[in-house]
Amino acid sequence: MFQHRRRIPAGVLLRQIGAILLMVAAAVGIVIGLQRLPEQVDVVLLVSEAVADLIRGVQQLLEALLGLGAVVLIALMVLLATVLMLGAIWRLLRLISMMIRPADQGRR
Repeated sequence: MFQHRRRIPAGVLLRQIGAILLMVAAAVGIVIGLQRLPEQVDVVLLVSEAVADLIRGVQQLLEALLGLGAVVLIALMVLLATVLMLGAIWRLLRLISMMIRPADQGRR
């Protein structure tokens, strides 16, 4: 009926306590550093510069996309002009061949 609790080895216990103390010390150090941060850095200026950098980055991205769109549009126009020119040459050659060939050979 009575179960004996297993004892935790002393090494495991000390290691866990050490990890806990290190984590608490790191958290306290971070909190103290964050409390001293406004004294050394103007947080409002830092945030406003970050937002301005973000806006400039988005603006540059949009300008790059616009430039890329212009290049693609020019390439498509060159391709369209090439296809139209080849089509016109093909039709011209067919017209010339119809004019050179006698009319009675065309129908059988």
